[in-house]
Parts: sequence; structure tokens; C-alpha cells
Amino acid sequence: MGPVFSGALLGGILAGLSGGVGSFVIVITTIGILALGRIVSEFAKRYSGSGTVYEFIARSLGKRAAVFSATAYHAAVISLAGLGIGIIGGLLLRDFLNSHMGVDLPWWLCSLIVLAFLFAVNLVGVKMSIKAQLVLIVLSVIPFLLLFVAVVADGGADVGAAGNSLDSFNPGNIAEGGSIFKGIIFAILMFVGFEMSAALGEETKDPKKSIPRAVLSTVVIIAVFYILTQYTLAAGSTADLFDFAPMAEHYLGHFFAVWIELAILLDVLAVGIGFQLAAARGVFSLARDGVLPTGLAKVNARQQPIGGVVTVTAASVVVVLISLAKWGTDLVDPEGMPDLFFNQPVFYGGFVGASVIGGMLICAVYALVCLGALKLFATKNPLDLVAAIIALVTVVLGIAAQFIEGLAPAAEASWSRVAAIVIAIVMLVFAATAKKETIEKVAQHATEHD
Repeated sequence: MGPVFSGALLGGILAGLSGGVGSFVIVITTIGILALGRIVSEFAKRYSGSGTVYEFIARSLGKRAAVFSATAYHAAVISLAGLGIGIIGGLLLRDFLNSHMGVDLPWWLCSLIVLAFLFAVNLVGVKMSIKAQLVLIVLSVIPFLLLFVAVVADGGADVGAAGNSLDSFNPGNIAEGGSIFKGIIFAILMFVGFEMSAALGEETKDPKKSIPRAVLSTVVIIAVFYILTQYTLAAGSTADLFDFAPMAEHYLGHFFAVWIELAILLDVLAVGIGFQLAAARGVFSLARDGVLPTGLAKVNARQQPIGGVVTVTAASVVVVLISLAKWGTDLVDPEGMPDLFFNQPVFYGGFVGASVIGGMLICAVYALVCLGALKLFATKNPLDLVAAIIALVTVVLGIAAQFIEGLAPAAEASWSRVAAIVIAIVMLVFAATAKKETIEKVAQHATEHD
């Protein structure tokens, strides 16, 4: 899930769009995601397979709905792991090398270096990928927790920060131009990935117990971290201390500022590993079922889905090169802002745009999961029924906010709403017109539990 990446970058976007009540938005989003986690867990108790939500929807809403959900979901994941991770990883690596090592490389070259690293790790296999993520997450979280403690202890009085208060939890304290719905899609994106553990159902000894435990515990742990980081921003930031690194420089010292910059960069790599791992297994599942060319179902000597890994990496490289052609290299803000990653046009047009595409498509798939639960089992249990409704409302709000005046994110990313709709339509047409014999093979490898 990338808690540091999400808490620092998506959380920073959320804090600004919400008008300073990001903590409140995280709380209400956590409720919706926990409800969705309950639904995913109940599905996981019934079925296990590498296709995750794709196979859940096939068993509840039908196989054509599953084809749409699978293609849309993995298009979203590839968008996040390719255009999103490729761009932000390149921008962060470029800034870190430039600031601390005196190495000046263009962002696009740094992006290709990041993608090459992700490709190599995912060829080795899921066990190494998980170990790598756990190590990176532990190392990445520590400085943010220390910064939280320092900000709370200091109170922000010496720099004119807001200091300790519960204002960020109060929706009545929204700053002008903000809204609790304006950044809700980014709040949802901060949790995206919690359901990916279900993709390992075929590789887990007891998925009926292990997968639900992983899904729900992850959501709770990550939510706590997000609330702490949102509170840190609300209590300790100022116009000069606008982000976690400069805040760490002031409250903790230069060493911790560098540690936080490195932590964010390392967590971006962890997110890239996880998302590309999941996307590769999704391509494998679709190809194995005949929805995609069967050649993409190939595995290497380590039994890793080489066809999927190559496909995801190739798509990632292509979108980075398209972004280079569109926004150029190392373009500084025209108003003379410092040459930092979030002042680059490619950050808003590329990274934020990719986030909106991924968020809208994944929210649509989540909505189908909720509808599938309502059809299959949720109406038989009051707790499941409430969970399905709460989750459905949450993800529908994430999509709807993109089309309500004043609630959509940066104008530079407005193209992404159209792109998400076009992708969804293409996937719908594909699912509706796919051959019957292909549809019959869908989700045939999902195992039904007794």
C-alpha cells in the first residue's frame, strides 16, 4: 500500500484540497474502506484465486461483468504503477540525487531507472518482493513517527504553526476553497492495495483465514498512520515549512530531513513493487482464462508470471516517454518557483492525472464488488448489508466528486476524467462483445471453499 508514499504525497494533496481537515476525511474514508474490507474478506472466505476482485465479481455478477472489472482494474493499476509511479519515482530520485549527491539527471531517465529496478525485483518472485516491502516500510515509517512526536511536543509556537488542536478533525473548520469531498478520491487512493493480498489466495496455505486477517488489519494499521501524518501537517506546517522534509529540518534536524526524503523515495519503490506485482498477476489470470493472448500467461523458471511482468513494464515505459513528449524535461514553474518535484508541470498533469484515472476506475470496480456482495450474500447478514451500503456510498462519492464543479482536483489533471471514461467505455465494449467461449473460461481457476 505504501503508507509513507501515500501519507506524504497523496496526504499532502488531500490536506490542501480538504481545506485543512484531512484528518476528518481520513476518518470517514477509513470507515468506508473498512466496510469494503469486510466485503472483500467475506468473498475471500468463499473463493480464492490469483484474480482477486475479478473472480469475486465473476461469481456474483456474472462473467462479462468480471471481464469489465478485471480489465478496468488492471488498467487502473498499470496507470498508477506506470504513469504514476514512473513519474513520481523519477522526480523524487532526480531531486534526491541532485540535492544530496550532486548528480543532475533528467527526471525521465530517473523514471526509467526506477522502472528497471521494479522489473528486476518482480522477476525474482513474490517472496522477495514482500520481504523488500516490509523492510522498506519499517525504515520509512520511523522518521514520520518521530516528527509527529516532535511536532506535538513543540506545539508549533516558535514558527507560528497552528499547534496542537483538534481542528483538523472538525469539518466546521474547512478553509476557504476546501471541501471534505474535494480530495476524497485521493483519500481512497491512499488505501488502494489493501485488497491485493487476496491476489495471493492460490499461494497461501489457509486463505480462508489468512486473507481476511491481512485485509482488515492492514486497513486499521495504515489508517492510524495516516491520521498521525495528517495531524502532523495540520499542527506543525507553515508557509515556509510546507512539507514533511522542511518540517523535519526545523523540528528534528538535517539528518531527519534527509531520512524523510529517502523514506518517501524508498516507499515509492515499495509501492511500485506491489502494484506491478499485482498487475502482472492480473495479466496472468486474464491470459490463463483466455481473455488476453495466452502467451501472456507464461511463467519463468522461478514460476513468476514473466508475461505479465514484461507487459506492465513495457506499458510503464511507454507512458513515461509520452509524458516526456507532452511536458518536457525539468520545466520549472513559470512564476519562478524553486525547481522541486511538485513545481513541475509533469507532477500535476502526469502524476495527479494518473492518480485520478486509477482512482476513478478502481472506485468503479469497488462499486461492482459491493453490488456483487448485495446480490450474493450481503442481504442475508445485517452486518454485511450495512458494510456493502457504506462501502458503495464511499466509492461512488469518489467518482461523483470528479464531475461536481469545485470538487475536482487540479485543472492540469482535468484530461484524466475524460481518459478514465474512455477507458471504461472501451472495457465495457470489450466485455460485451467478447466471444462466448472466451467468457466461459473466465474465473475458472478460482477455488470455491467448502
